[in-house]
Amino acid sequence: SSTSARSSQHSSILSIVSPDTTISDPLRKRPAGSRPESDFSANQHFFPLRNDIYPCPACGEIFQKPNLLEQHQAIKHAVSELIDGDSGKNIVRIIFKTGWPDKAKSPNILRILKIHSSPKILTRFEEYRESVKLKAARNGGVWRRDERCIADGNELLRFHCATFLCDLGRNGNSSICNHQYCSVCGIIRCGFSPKMDGISTLSTSWRAHVAIPEEIEEEFKFMHVRRAMLVCRVIAGRVGCDHENVDKEDPGFDSVVGRGGEAHTRLDEEDELLVFSPRAVLPCFVIVYTV
Repeated sequence: SSTSARSSQHSSILSIVSPDTTISDPLRKRPAGSRPESDFSANQHFFPLRNDIYPCPACGEIFQKPNLLEQHQAIKHAVSELIDGDSGKNIVRIIFKTGWPDKAKSPNILRILKIHSSPKILTRFEEYRESVKLKAARNGGVWRRDERCIADGNELLRFHCATFLCDLGRNGNSSICNHQYCSVCGIIRCGFSPKMDGISTLSTSWRAHVAIPEEIEEEFKFMHVRRAMLVCRVIAGRVGCDHENVDKEDPGFDSVVGRGGEAHTRLDEEDELLVFSPRAVLPCFVIVYTV
């Protein structure tokens, strides 16, 4: 079934982003400037050469304060390309291409980048999960899907399409830019921004792709605008189905099915999920592609 397939895909993604599964991998030759597959954000305890020296394990640059090292890693080593032979590259590719209709042009993947979120962003995500779990537990499991909320915050795998302007991930480039109109780099650096109508996440990459107007690349060609797909872990929490009647300030719901959804349809089959809190969405991969 589609639900079990999605669950399997979600488990596969979790195994890729978990630091435990990558640290033990043997070292392989990687493109110049790329980051090792192990997630630096997981290694929060650094052992300085002296009390005031903190070297970057990726490039060797020296910092005198741990927060400066963390800031350096968040910008200069924000992503790393999954090369052929990397665990998970094929899984991400399959998940990305699933759901594209036969009549549509097949997407051409240029590169798949793993996002190395800062400890701050990871902590924010996990703290939000715990708040959703506690809220569901206080309600005593009387609402639908409360069991999932209590277990893991009702975590789902979703897609979000965004635009970017830089050479993100090209030729082993692991850094992100600071251009104010480069949406992808902004999301990687600081997470998603709050939105009045919620942050839109889609069940398939095809739906996320068509959510951005087809002509946007042509219209902003002078800015070298391109699109990329973000594969995200989302804490959906308690989901409301009536967009018009859900109060975003009401703690009863954490997210809502988009306007096209039917109240009687399973969430896993819905196209759009609007999440109210930016802390609920953790981007894990960036797929740079063309159609």
